[in-house]
Amino acid sequence: MIAVLQRKVQIEKALRTALENQEFQLYYQPLIQLKTGRIRGFEALIRWNSRELGFVSPLDFIGIAEETGQIVPIGRGGLETACHKAAELRKLYGTNFIISVNVSALQLRNKDFVDYVQKAMEGSGIGPGELEIEITESVFIDSYEEVVVILGRVLALGIQISLDDFGTGYSSLSYLRKLPIDTVKIDKSFITDVIYSVRSKSLLESIILLAQKMQLAVVAEGIEDQKQLEQLIKYNCDYVQGYFFSKPMPSREVNQYYESYLQKNSCS
Repeated sequence: MIAVLQRKVQIEKALRTALENQEFQLYYQPLIQLKTGRIRGFEALIRWNSRELGFVSPLDFIGIAEETGQIVPIGRGGLETACHKAAELRKLYGTNFIISVNVSALQLRNKDFVDYVQKAMEGSGIGPGELEIEITESVFIDSYEEVVVILGRVLALGIQISLDDFGTGYSSLSYLRKLPIDTVKIDKSFITDVIYSVRSKSLLESIILLAQKMQLAVVAEGIEDQKQLEQLIKYNCDYVQGYFFSKPMPSREVNQYYESYLQKNSCS
């Protein structure tokens, strides 16, 4: 317990200067349209390489950043960077990719949230269809009605909204019915043992069918092998994401990845 507390104090201290030292970086993981094999877009994932602590896992620092309020400026910088990446990809390849950005409850409830999302889009020159906001059910715990209003303002800008980690919360079906969302992302825990468990297969198929009947797109996360992919093809899942296609990669490698994709598909 003492070691955990000491680590937390170290991270809190290092976070105070991490932003001004430009220690944060976005990594991107592709989202693949299952029927066509085309790249729908990329999820932007924050990474921290601290001068003092070295690489710090998001699992270790995101929660602390939320507790201290640092997640708001960190998230704002990440959003701006992600929007500029979307603009860069469109300029280079003439393709409008969707860039998905994770947003915490604290960010969403910040009074300036919708304004700085709009400014980030305008500053980069991307259109609404090129940005997706990812939320989890935790954003609704304290202020459900307030959050729904904010999400309505986001949707009014033409930005898509995705419910991440679907199936791991307490009221998922209720949220599907009530929330202004476009996409659900099935948590990778549902994918891991889908090959070996009859119950997991049935549950996964039912989630996909239910969401699609509600006119929601479905993304399956954590795809790691061909057998999992084949099962999702069988269940008519819309999009997939995972190490089977690519690990999260830094910005410069995204361009290389897409150019390799173009070469492969032009030869096939």
